[in-house]
Amino acid sequence: MSRIFPVVKGRDLWYSGGMKKLCILCCLLLLLIACGAKEPTGGPIAYIPAETGAVPAQATEAPDPTAAPLFTPMPTEAPTEVPTFTPAPTATPEPTPVPMEERLRRYAAGMTDKEKIGQLVMFGFSGTRTVSGEFAGIMADYAVGNVILYGPNIVRDDRDGGFDRCAQLTADIRAHNATAVPLLISTDVEGGSVTRFRWRTRIQSANILGLNDDAEAARLQFERIGTALFDVGINTDLAPVLDVAKSPSRTFLGDRILSSDEAVAARMGCACIEGLQTGGCLSIVKHFPGHGATNADSHNTTPVVKKALAELEEYELVPFRQAVAAGVDGIMVAHILYPQIDPDFIASQSEIVIGELLRREMGFEGVVMSDDFRMNGLRSRSSLEDAAVRFILAGGDLILCGANHSYQRSILKGLTQAVADGTISQERLNESVVRLLTAKMKITDWEP
Repeated sequence: MSRIFPVVKGRDLWYSGGMKKLCILCCLLLLLIACGAKEPTGGPIAYIPAETGAVPAQATEAPDPTAAPLFTPMPTEAPTEVPTFTPAPTATPEPTPVPMEERLRRYAAGMTDKEKIGQLVMFGFSGTRTVSGEFAGIMADYAVGNVILYGPNIVRDDRDGGFDRCAQLTADIRAHNATAVPLLISTDVEGGSVTRFRWRTRIQSANILGLNDDAEAARLQFERIGTALFDVGINTDLAPVLDVAKSPSRTFLGDRILSSDEAVAARMGCACIEGLQTGGCLSIVKHFPGHGATNADSHNTTPVVKKALAELEEYELVPFRQAVAAGVDGIMVAHILYPQIDPDFIASQSEIVIGELLRREMGFEGVVMSDDFRMNGLRSRSSLEDAAVRFILAGGDLILCGANHSYQRSILKGLTQAVADGTISQERLNESVVRLLTAKMKITDWEP
């Protein structure tokens, strides 16, 4: 076997220890070179020239579209829906109901002066089936709010006593109403000599009712009256008479007076009021503060009663006080002078009688009505224009005037001028209008 390495002088290096170490190092070096020459899995290594000093970069291969993805992402879960808080809707507060009295005040305030003044009058006319042309014009021009039917308007000789024809007449009256506020349509069925219609069952006079002193019989009679009137379109009866007299036959009222006993007159009067109201009518009693102490007739002259207030309180005023307590709808004031109460003005013009005695002292809050303005008991003392204004200023609400259209225009002229110049204030005007609207609500389905 030939030697690979040369012979070194003085000694054979093949066998020397140093030579063995060299051989081992060489073998390791060759092994390392062989391992480094194997191509890496990621592909050939590209070498960058040494002088750049850059580190060799691994070449990239195009991705294999068929290869399985190295990383399979986890499916994204749908986000959990967080419940939202929906606040409960705020309840709309219920509107506070407006009291009826306030509604009436607002309604009255919104009316025109002509409409308000029209509410303060109750006028008559001639006609039995339709409204006369002249009165139709007055109703339209002045917005007349209330109408009265006297005897000439009712044909009691008709087979049915005048009821059917009266129903036609009241329908025509309502057709001429100039406003949305219903009319008071009145008459004065008292019984006895004042019945207006012919009744199948006789209506007892006030005097007979008082003599019988049967309150239930009186109540039933006036309930029948109220129902019959309401059925033909009449909603107000100027009854009962509450005057008392020691000798009724010596007065012009006669059998229209219930009793000479003030307690009986009061008891029977309240029964009549209840009956009318049950039948569907307003009751307007008369003739405050009392016509029984004189035999003079205020249709012809001005009666004078010289009684002091204390005397009236003990007798004449007793039935009226009881009527107020019973809830009577209206009180008619007489054209009589009581000089010891008011020396200057008759009762229907007196603020002492109406404003102080009836309103404040007796506490009456209903409708105060005048006796008919055609009567000489009034006209002999004042012009109609001035009398109309004074009646309202004294505390009155409703002026009565029968079928005299000249008188009616004078009344309306006086009221219109007084409202225009402020003599009758809007506040005072509205007070009366509200009272009348309140009364109308009782016997109609009207509301403001």
